[in-house]
Amino acid sequence: MELHIQSDFDCVYSINGEFYERADSITMSEYDVAYITVMPLKFSLLPYTVKLIGAENIKSELATGIRLSSNHYLLSLAPRYSIVYGCAPSNQTPSADPVMRLFSLVRNGDITAAMSMLSSDLKTAIDPTTLREFFAPYERAVACNWESGNKFYLIDKNGAAHLHSYRITDGFIDDLTELD
Repeated sequence: MELHIQSDFDCVYSINGEFYERADSITMSEYDVAYITVMPLKFSLLPYTVKLIGAENIKSELATGIRLSSNHYLLSLAPRYSIVYGCAPSNQTPSADPVMRLFSLVRNGDITAAMSMLSSDLKTAIDPTTLREFFAPYERAVACNWESGNKFYLIDKNGAAHLHSYRITDGFIDDLTELD
């Protein structure tokens, strides 16, 4: 099984005592117990450890782990701030991945900006309501960086992952297709 670790902040990892600068794709048995220590590279963030028991799904305020398929497990990590009470800094940079940006815009209700990311052919095929309904059943989107072909997962509220692909033409999203 391939373990894929994604975080929105710069960090390095210690996985069962071994140091990793990147953890995009690590081979492990689905029955292994893994201790993943996240060490942020920004002084205002604190390190923490996540325990994975096999390939079971986990969800906490700092880590979300989900089995994407029989061969892939995704662990998404959030930053741990030194402030116990209060709001986390909101200076997150927008994702460079176009579909992650599109998903974020739709979820935040900025349909005009989301529609501006679509090619003219796709805009004529769908309207804003259809775009909103397409992403409505899903809580989050995850880029599938470990495979080629512009693939991404949409994850629903039950934790089920649905593989999709997209096509870019002249800098605009031209097609969204479910592969499952």
